[in-house]
Parts: sequence; C-alpha cells; structure tokens
Amino acid sequence: MDKRYVTLQTLAKIVRETPHPTQYLCTPREMILHSVFDWELINSHLSSLEKEELVVIVQADILQFYITQKGLDKINSGEPAEDKLQLLFRQETEVGVRS
Repeated sequence: MDKRYVTLQTLAKIVRETPHPTQYLCTPREMILHSVFDWELINSHLSSLEKEELVVIVQADILQFYITQKGLDKINSGEPAEDKLQLLFRQETEVGVRS
C-alpha cells in the first residue's frame, strides 16, 4: 500500500466514531499519536492527499486537517488496501543463568 494511504487510513480511523467525520478537524498531535510515521512524513502525505482532494488542510492558530467525502469513499472502497500493512513481532526467549 502506498504509505500516504496508510496516513489516510489512520485519519479515517480517528474520525470514524464522530457524528460528522468530514467535519472533524484533526490536529497534528492526534495524528502523531495514532500514526506509525513521524510528523515530517505525515505532513508530506497530507500534502499529497490534499492534491488528490482526499483531505483538506486548514491553517488556523495551529495546523488542522480533515478528511473529505472523497477520502472516506477511497478508504471504504478498499482501493488502498491492495497490500496489507504487516506488523512483525520479534519472538524473544529467556535464557537461564547457569550456576
């Protein structure tokens, strides 16, 4: 999956429980807390997504952004989920101490 769509998916997860998802103004802090990427990469993704009209960036006292209906439709269509994001966990074993 293109990493910018992972960022779009993260934004969709943040707003999914709100009554009006396309009106929810998300902050960088929220996005950083929910994302696997650092702010520099998230910001780059948001700029690309804005060009595709999937999000809107609003410059107020602090930067805010929201997902558009087109962005929600893209996430719900399953298009960005062609490749699943996989999390790998390392298996650790205990090593006994010999006397």
